[in-house]
Amino acid sequence: MKTHLVFGILTVFLLFIVIGSRKGEEFAYTNVVEMAQSMAAEGYLTASTSLPNELRKLNYDQHREIRWKDELTLWRKEGLPFQVRFFHPGYLFDRSVDLFAINGRNTERLRYSPSFFDFGTNVFQKKLPDSVGYAGFRVHYPLNKPEVLDEICAFLGASYFRALPKDQSWGLSARGLALDTAEPKRKEEFPTFTKFWLKQPEPYAKSLTFYALLESRSVTGAYQFELEPGTETRMQVKATLFFRKLSETIGYAPLTSMYWFGENTSNTFGDFRPEVHDSDGLLMQTGKGEWIWHPLSWAKHLQSNAFQDDHPKGFGLFQRDRDFSHYQDLEAKYHQRPSAWVEPLAGFDQGEVRLIQIPTKDEYMDNIVTFWSPRNAPQLLKPVELEYRIHWLRDSSALPPIGRCISTREDYKEQRYYRSFFLEFVGGELDKLSEPPQVDIASATGSEITELKLEKNEFNKSWRVSFTTSTQDDSKAVELLCRLVKKEGTPLTETWSYSWTP
Repeated sequence: MKTHLVFGILTVFLLFIVIGSRKGEEFAYTNVVEMAQSMAAEGYLTASTSLPNELRKLNYDQHREIRWKDELTLWRKEGLPFQVRFFHPGYLFDRSVDLFAINGRNTERLRYSPSFFDFGTNVFQKKLPDSVGYAGFRVHYPLNKPEVLDEICAFLGASYFRALPKDQSWGLSARGLALDTAEPKRKEEFPTFTKFWLKQPEPYAKSLTFYALLESRSVTGAYQFELEPGTETRMQVKATLFFRKLSETIGYAPLTSMYWFGENTSNTFGDFRPEVHDSDGLLMQTGKGEWIWHPLSWAKHLQSNAFQDDHPKGFGLFQRDRDFSHYQDLEAKYHQRPSAWVEPLAGFDQGEVRLIQIPTKDEYMDNIVTFWSPRNAPQLLKPVELEYRIHWLRDSSALPPIGRCISTREDYKEQRYYRSFFLEFVGGELDKLSEPPQVDIASATGSEITELKLEKNEFNKSWRVSFTTSTQDDSKAVELLCRLVKKEGTPLTETWSYSWTP
């Protein structure tokens, strides 16, 4: 009896020591993992949306007028290279997030006050309460000029975020997780980052670390981000997910972009601009090393492509066309939109790269989504460990290191369900060939290919491949593949992959 009592007292004493030592430790990723795991076992609590109606009713332009006061910027007084400003809730962003700053062993909640913002011409009948909070945050860093703090990264809305490399304009976005995207019989679920912990950097830091807690009806998750800005801005992402319930489709490392019309679209919808898109293609490198380029396209109906693979080396949405004359947009500057390449590091085993293209009538809808979808469903309440790196960039000679397709053009024929294609390949060994390459072309859906021709384009030093294909079934997409190879079959270029919908 006394022995049990002694051991009981000793256990309680040791527990207090552990708790005390944990309180003195710096907040870390493991704390967020424990939080997510604990919450996963509990029932999902629907997020309260107590935002004042005046903020909900703001339109896009009114919400943009609300600006954080620069002099209150986080880490401005310390003169640190990374500084943070915050977004005000309103318009579509009706859910506030909890924000904390980590300085050594101190973790401080960042309080809200309407006095921190300049509301522009917006006038509210009642004073905004301190419970309004923040909708998200943006990171500033001297990316382009040493004396100017550029906005280089932003987290705003659900689990959306985006980043910028040097000399680029805002374009495509990433997300923490995608669930049931474009599933016909299920409503898409949007997991949300509800808490962030921002770790104060050193005075001469080249990277910024922060953590996030993800919540939704089906899943909870812990995320760690390490942001390293530069000519190529890199973001190392670590995630631990706990699924309460399973979705039809799970998307890891999702990217979201916009494609309205381009060089392969016959209709510009009365717009004066020749092309309007944030990205013009999906680039992949399979686990076996094959490079695949799938140009984006406009269609009347939803398009979904799945590229099955094991241990992919990478995938991403790219803006290859950098010629201003192809866009003619002085404000949107589509020729300066960044590309994003996802480099899997752990947790991307068997599955498929999924590409979804949703019909759109304008440029204001992010209608392109790509992600990695695992073949095997995760076990409920068991941790799913992911790690990957997102490269935000303009161009890279290594993506791919071989020849690439720089344009895809379609020619409508008088015969119904006939179409001619013109492809331009450049780069890699193509510029050094002593004899013409060979064309390796096929239709995965069995469509006939005729009028195949290979020509040297002396105007832009490319090799042009042209051909005609047809189909008798206008209800199904025609799948086409093409690449240039040496005589022995060694690839000289990436594989051009295309879905033609009659």
